[in-house]
Amino acid sequence: MRSSSWIRFTVVLTARGVIATLIGIAFWGVAPLALGWHSTTVMTGSMQPSLVPGDVVVSKPVATGALRAGQVLLFPDPDHAGVLRLHRLQDVDAHGTLVTKGDANPEADSTAVARSSVVGVGYLRVPLVGLPVVWAAEHHTARLLALAATLAVLAALAVTPAVRARPDTPTGPLRSHGRHRAGRPGRPRTTVAVATAVVCAVVGVALPAPAAAAAFAATTTTGASSIATAVATPATGLTCTNVGNAAVDVGWDYSGVAPERFSVLVDGAVSGISAAAGEHDVILGASDFFIWKTSTISVRTDLTDTWTATSSSTVRITTIRLFGLGRTSCAR
Repeated sequence: MRSSSWIRFTVVLTARGVIATLIGIAFWGVAPLALGWHSTTVMTGSMQPSLVPGDVVVSKPVATGALRAGQVLLFPDPDHAGVLRLHRLQDVDAHGTLVTKGDANPEADSTAVARSSVVGVGYLRVPLVGLPVVWAAEHHTARLLALAATLAVLAALAVTPAVRARPDTPTGPLRSHGRHRAGRPGRPRTTVAVATAVVCAVVGVALPAPAAAAAFAATTTTGASSIATAVATPATGLTCTNVGNAAVDVGWDYSGVAPERFSVLVDGAVSGISAAAGEHDVILGASDFFIWKTSTISVRTDLTDTWTATSSSTVRITTIRLFGLGRTSCAR
């Protein structure tokens, strides 16, 4: 085999190996959902070095009596409605509620957590597979485009035959002789293409799942003087209206201090869709590669990047999209 043939063989097999690895990673991130477990994406660094942004954590539901100090708990964020928090159980206070803390935070969380509100206990960590979710939330478009281009190149290489066909190799079907029938030619391109489509569909459906916000907690002390500060006010009265282009118009009321923007949250996770301070509605449409799900929409008031308030009012939408065609409608 010539050196160029060896290079071709190595590159194609490497691409197929990467595709197979992605399928395996996606499987471990999604398969536990069939057992009623929760797959969430770490969005901040408050649990470093144990968990870093982009890690996917699979949480297993457990009985409240089985909770022990040192476990990583998934629970609704008591400081931000509609958001999940992923922090370690540090202690149980005198009232029987749970005291939690991020590994990277200097102090414990300011609000204790009721045992009954715990969604699950961290059981499995899938490293960095949720990075596209983090990049989308932080509007890193260049990184997302680079990832998409890399996956496209890998898919193209994976469906390429590892060994170039010889010029004198017959391409037509072989005739059978006697009782021995010639074997059918293999279809590696079809097999790999199907595998590639599967991993794209799985990742496309799995990654937009509700993301765990491992939020930082901090306490602030003040001196004798007082400082007046603006307070983030949540939006109220969310409404959903179907519009003519297979999309929905989500509206809300707001009477507080003008924020930097309003961010749209899908199942508690930042979607990357936002509205300006003076706007009180936003158009939402189908945007994923393959999806069929009903989502809960809330609106977060971003007074600044760190001073925020999420609406307790929500609406539900149903999105159906397959291979470029789809629609979004209000769910009743």
